[in-house]
Amino acid sequence: MLAAELPDVALHASIDRYGDLGIHAVLDLRRRFSREELTRALAAAVEAFPVLGCRYEPGLWRDRWLPVSAPVSRAVHEVSVPVDVDAETERWARRPIDVRRERPLRLVSIERPEGTRLLFSISHVAADGGGIAAVGHVLGAHLAGVSPAFPVDRDRTVAGSLAGLRAWHLPVLLRDMAATAAFPLRTLGAARRERHFPAATAEPAAWRHLRIAPDDLARIKQRSGTSVNDALLAALARVAAGRSSQGPLAVMYTMDLRRYAGTPKLTAANTSSILTAFVPRSVTKDLATSARAVARITARQRGGLAGPAFVLAPLSLAFGAPHFVARRIVRWLHPLLIDLPLSRGLVFTNVGKVDDGLAAFGDDLESVAVIGPNVWGIRVPAVVAFGFRGALHLELFAPPGLAPEALTDLERELRAALEL
Repeated sequence: MLAAELPDVALHASIDRYGDLGIHAVLDLRRRFSREELTRALAAAVEAFPVLGCRYEPGLWRDRWLPVSAPVSRAVHEVSVPVDVDAETERWARRPIDVRRERPLRLVSIERPEGTRLLFSISHVAADGGGIAAVGHVLGAHLAGVSPAFPVDRDRTVAGSLAGLRAWHLPVLLRDMAATAAFPLRTLGAARRERHFPAATAEPAAWRHLRIAPDDLARIKQRSGTSVNDALLAALARVAAGRSSQGPLAVMYTMDLRRYAGTPKLTAANTSSILTAFVPRSVTKDLATSARAVARITARQRGGLAGPAFVLAPLSLAFGAPHFVARRIVRWLHPLLIDLPLSRGLVFTNVGKVDDGLAAFGDDLESVAVIGPNVWGIRVPAVVAFGFRGALHLELFAPPGLAPEALTDLERELRAALEL
């Protein structure tokens, strides 16, 4: 049995409103694996990260992760008959993982004429994007018969991810926690979206993958003079500017708090925060000006402790409280921390370069893609970015209720904002 961390409680309490936030990694490989090889590798990942061998059990006083008695092989699925690989991938990606009944992960092997497609899925209640990267790295290492590149740490606490901070950081942390309290007021002053993404009530979730070639990416970096992350945030601010008429632009982005751990390690946990860059409308005329302004904003946030503050400020409200109370507090915070900023801007996650994490597959790996996080109840697409073999990959995810044109519109606006 494992105690549920407060971020787990918050995410589980948010499922009814925002979806299970399931994340799927899709890998096309030139080789094939037997069911025994897949099961052994998945069992090794569960051994490394015990939370993956448990189901979620809400409780009055404390929520818990309870061990699942069924064999790990139940989470491994093979599709070997002739099928439409993309359609089969979509079918499994739309199949939720019920964390209250089963392990929070699944591995599907879909046979292709030239190899295998692996679809590796994790519920966000158990791990965030950094967590699925860690688990995927361990899984890939065991499939390839090599050791993981970094030590595995079973600690799932937010405190563990902040182990590199020291006592002298406390004044800055308290300052940024106070600033976090003023976040809703700043968001209220941001530009409200006036031109909405087209809706269609009966439409299911949809996604689209874009690949920006290395040459195009080099031109974006040269033109912006900043990091790829800042250039993408600037592009999203320019998209938001085109959908509003006045006021600064709000863009939400995630920060992995593992950067504060002190030493590199692999953890399956929820240790990410959501920050907002408020970008002046006056700087969104072109990409270079926007990117430089965004770089100054994100540098201040990284230079301080805005990321830890965003997590610790709401957690402090529920610290020590019974988890049934914590769940209510989370629901009270939804309108301020999620709904309000998403009525203004877009949300963006940058996974970073995935080459090192997937290095165990070597030349057998042909391509990689991400599907998710599986979100609903919002009226804007989400954007997920990662780098692979010199190219930039973008996934645009439209929650249920948005029309297919929403992704078409966003792709067109992003390409224009990046000046491609």
